[in-house]
Amino acid sequence: MKKQLITMIFALAIINITAQTTSDSNWLMGSWGVRLIVEGGVELDKTSSREWVKGAQEIVDNLPTVGHVFTNFNHRAHGYWFTLRDNPYVDVAKEIHPEFVPSLENEKIILDVIDVLKKGGKKVVLYIATDGPSARSGTKNNAEYKAAWDKYYKAKFDGDEGLAYRTLCKGYIERFKGLVDGYWLDHIGGIAGDVTDFVDMIRSVDPTVMIAANGVVNSETARWNNYFKDANGDELFVASDGINDKNKKKYKIRSFNTNDSYTDFTSGHPTPLAWGAPPSSWAYEEYTFPEIINAMANYDKEKHNIKHAWMPMRMKWTSPRADLMFDTEQAYRFVRTLTDANCAITWGNTNTNGFITEDEMAIMKEIDKRLQIKPMPDYIPYKRPEGAKLAEKVKTKH
Repeated sequence: MKKQLITMIFALAIINITAQTTSDSNWLMGSWGVRLIVEGGVELDKTSSREWVKGAQEIVDNLPTVGHVFTNFNHRAHGYWFTLRDNPYVDVAKEIHPEFVPSLENEKIILDVIDVLKKGGKKVVLYIATDGPSARSGTKNNAEYKAAWDKYYKAKFDGDEGLAYRTLCKGYIERFKGLVDGYWLDHIGGIAGDVTDFVDMIRSVDPTVMIAANGVVNSETARWNNYFKDANGDELFVASDGINDKNKKKYKIRSFNTNDSYTDFTSGHPTPLAWGAPPSSWAYEEYTFPEIINAMANYDKEKHNIKHAWMPMRMKWTSPRADLMFDTEQAYRFVRTLTDANCAITWGNTNTNGFITEDEMAIMKEIDKRLQIKPMPDYIPYKRPEGAKLAEKVKTKH
């Protein structure tokens, strides 16, 4: 009976929600952004001494031309650790697991971060790892977490895990309503239930937010992950990034030119770093960016989504010890190339103790400085690096 009642509530809530959002997406066009990673759940309590609120203020004070900031709905990798504690639909700590949520005191961290950013004129987009409590891996306590979650949704939702997850997240989406401007959905291949139902749930609460999903949500023609192909339909591979390329892995070239009626902007996730694809790859400048610039020239809000790139600055997404892959000149060129064309870019910068890592912030500040100059200084034009090349096609013997 409880399951039927909750299902009815969701149906009534989304009765007038269409696949296309009603959000005002103009703010993202031509915007550049950065990331401020706030941990979640027990990890937020463990690291609450980090100065995230001061880190948010540093962004406001030092990067006035930054239009938006990505921060967290839940942990950057583990969807069962949420940044908020109180939920109108469930006492998460008591009914599911105490480590899923931070202390009441520490849930103020994400709220204070958002408050600082909003007062500083920044749009705020929250990252959601949508595999949530059903994630099959991630921590030493994962089996314990999953068992607690299984027990909860089987008892409270008659085994409907998707409905249970949407209800849990709906409580937090309601609390964030009016505070944030968008959501970036990750791990959607592991979401409980259908991702389009999850998107509809978000829009039932707040139809003004913008949404991106790392993978195509609802398209008959687009694949989940699009990569460039040659005239014969074979995928292109980069064989070398230049004469000093020490990584011999060949990698495909990610396309961001997908259109999906359920999302407002592309996830912009590059080719996985683990494949050997540096975020500074020449292939993005030669293939990916020209494609999305051309797409934005014909942008129609009712038919298309905004082309957005989310580029990590190092060879690992969140490790400040990993190799920094950008210098100021290329980073400035990335920003100008995309924002001049009304595309958007977000830097997947790393954080140290709640602040953007120092060497990355130095690059951001220089970009910001140049963007404030009228007219803006020219950037060094793209030129394919010496020795950079695509892989040759393997010839088959007959």
